[in-house]
Amino acid sequence: MRENRTYGLMRRGWYSQPFTLLRQVFTSFGRNESLQPFQQVMNSLEVHIDTMNERLSEKNRSRPFMLPSQEKSFVPYYFLDALFKVMEQTDYRALPAQSSQGVMKAVFQNWTAFFASMKDYRMHPEKYTGKPNIPGYARSKLKEVEFSNQDCVIKGRKFLKLPKTKLLLNIGKLGCSGGQLMQVRVVPRHGHYVVEMVFAYPIEKKEAAKENTLAVDLGVDNLATIVTTTGSKPMIVKGKIVKAFNQYYNKMKAHYTRILRQGNEPHKGAHTSRRLERLHLKRHRRIKDLFHKASHHIVKLAVEQHIGTIVTRA
Repeated sequence: MRENRTYGLMRRGWYSQPFTLLRQVFTSFGRNESLQPFQQVMNSLEVHIDTMNERLSEKNRSRPFMLPSQEKSFVPYYFLDALFKVMEQTDYRALPAQSSQGVMKAVFQNWTAFFASMKDYRMHPEKYTGKPNIPGYARSKLKEVEFSNQDCVIKGRKFLKLPKTKLLLNIGKLGCSGGQLMQVRVVPRHGHYVVEMVFAYPIEKKEAAKENTLAVDLGVDNLATIVTTTGSKPMIVKGKIVKAFNQYYNKMKAHYTRILRQGNEPHKGAHTSRRLERLHLKRHRRIKDLFHKASHHIVKLAVEQHIGTIVTRA
């Protein structure tokens, strides 16, 4: 089956495009260096800046786009979005507009967090063990992509239609769950892709006595110890099965990694394999299943006993 370009972008680096431009401009001005990649970026900005300003709406004509400078070296979101539209950037146009903009917003969130940390570091350096680092390049080439409900639809109450492809994904009974589809996420995980769907459901209000409380004490051998103020008998959720499976996972991971690495230096050789990915996936599914069952049991108990408050202590 021929792969659609939309999903190939998740491993071909579209996420790195806006980040690379931001980092090159910001770091080059900070070091006062005119490196060749920086000059190429600045030349591209100079070529397209006039067209970007021409496409501004009448409302925004009073605030035209300005080239980055020593005083303002960080490229804002709206500048970068307008630049990629004018450039007809291949990867930007390959995804639906909202998905491409979502990728860019995720990148800018990381930079916003960095600037906030730097500001707090200058005011309260004693709170930190060191100076916050500038956002770095992602190690993994696989990234998740998000689609809104304007890009994805459910057809025939059984099939999920993804954008820019005629293929339909059979989602079974999820299609007739009655909720409103809000978002679809395609997430690379352990050597394959997971399609996550977010639905909105109306909240069903149930009466619960606020004075009734359920307390959960989380542990290791005992995953959760539960007591209530309703007078019911305390309960214990065993956690040794989780502990045992984690020990098996760590043992097998060390064994397979030792075979794979064969004494190579940390920066040389492969660090993962299909066997390791299957082991990671098996652990992820097993732990997820156990924790979902435990949390469902606790919530069910609270509903049955009309408990209005749940308190946890790690």
